[in-house]
Amino acid sequence: MSELKEKVKKNLSLIEEIEIYKNYKINFLDSVKKAKGNKVLLKNILKGKTEKEQIDFYDNYIDQLLNQIETLNQEIIDSFDVKKNAAIDKKSKLEKETYLKELNLEKDYLKKITKTKKIKEIKIPDYTIYEASRYGKISNLFFENFTLKITKKYPKYFENIYISLRSSDIKVLSKTYVSMIFMSTLLSTIISFIFLFILFFLRGSSLTNIFIRSIGLSILIGVLTFFVFYMYPSTVVSSRRTAIKNDLPFMIIHMSAVAGSGAQPIVMFNLILSSGEYKGIESEVKKIVNYVNLFGYDLSTALKTVAITTPLKEFGELLNGIVATIESGGNLKSYLKEKADDAMLTYKLEREKYVEMLSTYSDMYTAILIAAPLLFMVTLAIINSLGGKIGGLSVQTLSTMGTYFVIPFLNAAFILFLNIVQPKT
Repeated sequence: MSELKEKVKKNLSLIEEIEIYKNYKINFLDSVKKAKGNKVLLKNILKGKTEKEQIDFYDNYIDQLLNQIETLNQEIIDSFDVKKNAAIDKKSKLEKETYLKELNLEKDYLKKITKTKKIKEIKIPDYTIYEASRYGKISNLFFENFTLKITKKYPKYFENIYISLRSSDIKVLSKTYVSMIFMSTLLSTIISFIFLFILFFLRGSSLTNIFIRSIGLSILIGVLTFFVFYMYPSTVVSSRRTAIKNDLPFMIIHMSAVAGSGAQPIVMFNLILSSGEYKGIESEVKKIVNYVNLFGYDLSTALKTVAITTPLKEFGELLNGIVATIESGGNLKSYLKEKADDAMLTYKLEREKYVEMLSTYSDMYTAILIAAPLLFMVTLAIINSLGGKIGGLSVQTLSTMGTYFVIPFLNAAFILFLNIVQPKT
């Protein structure tokens, strides 16, 4: 009968998980309803999906859990089937009644879970470990000893790479990455030398001139390759910091809703990861889940470890706050609710600040790219009527350059500037 008890416990846990998703679906609908008048906020809540697609996700997952309950129910009912168990006794009947009483399910609910329904499979991301790349192995084969010597002799020059690699989520060991830098530098130098030598040779230059120019330019290309690889982890960290910052307010709202349903903290992170809605912050959450499920860390240690290496300071503070709340026996629901309110307030203020900045940028655009070109054209027309030149150039040349090159370039530069400074959504 121990197997039967385990099935009963499993059924009860599935029912609790259904309640969690029902509560989150209600919170999601409330969030959508409140954000109806704010297109930017609504877009971030929906994460590129329609409201129906999000609701279908929750319904499909709930139906999947209901099907699991149906299977367990059938197995338990079969164990009490008189035809399959001719020797059934009073004790078994009593246990069956106890089981049905424990579940405390209404008749309509039992009818619902016994209906068969074709549903979409909800895929939960697998736990993974890092795997060495083939290029990394080749780089270590040629440069591992050299890398160990030079990093040990000049540690301060490679400290920035080590720190950036830990926060960039680049799945390469720091020693291997340094070996890849040297390998890439050598390959780019050799390949560029061969290409330039052939190019200059076909142009008919002398061999001495060809050799000097080729080796000089190939060394320059090698140096540029070194610095590109050296700075790449820092660039990735900056990009990830922005992505995490954009997803953080909405993830905290999600966490607050799950915590409000009474779920365990690790379940909260599992649900965040399985939802697939927060691509910017997904890798950080996956680290937490991997540390707990794959490496056997307790949740507090996993959160502290990720808090140290995360690119965004605010996310690290959130994780440390969760640890402090759990270890001190505080109310995690209240803590996350407060953080969610603060995060959304900050999010709204940043958007409002950007809107105010746009009014300043519009004035600048009007002055520089509308009024100034008109004044310049009027000035050119006056000079043209007098028959003069500016800097030795004719009025026609200046007007052509301004119309087809300068003004389009300034407009493109202004659009690029707006794309850079605008908050990402």
